[in-house]
Amino acid sequence: MVTLERITADNFEECISLTLTERQRDFIASNAYSLCEAYALTNHELYTPMPYAIYHGDRMVGFTMAIYQPKDYNDPEDDEDVYYLARIMIDQQYQGRGYGKAALQKMIDLIKTFPHGPATCVVLSSNPENEPAYSLFKSFGFREMGMMDAGGDNYLRLDL
Repeated sequence: MVTLERITADNFEECISLTLTERQRDFIASNAYSLCEAYALTNHELYTPMPYAIYHGDRMVGFTMAIYQPKDYNDPEDDEDVYYLARIMIDQQYQGRGYGKAALQKMIDLIKTFPHGPATCVVLSSNPENEPAYSLFKSFGFREMGMMDAGGDNYLRLDL
């Protein structure tokens, strides 16, 4: 059974030791970077980071992080409250076992409880060349928004 557990002082070192394949490193930031980003966002007036370790039983197999991003009323183009799925990764030695699919479902279920506030959708960015991840997101109903981020990844959304 896959579970999500908060990143703590007790498990963050294990989290940053998780690895991707060489090819996947082109598509996703390291867990160390992601945890630094989460820490920095704790000081942001709007955003709330939600970093979690992905466990199968008592073994950490991956990492995921969403960020609650409510409307910024100072930005006329920011017109909805969203949860941004910033990261989801499974350690290379545990890939291909369904953990990513199970973890994505757990994260979506958590988001649907609106733990930090209401939202209309989950948004993420992904590169179509990262076929396994892109296919996974599409299988959950994420659809392309017709926009790309600065790195050339497509934005996708799942309406809640």
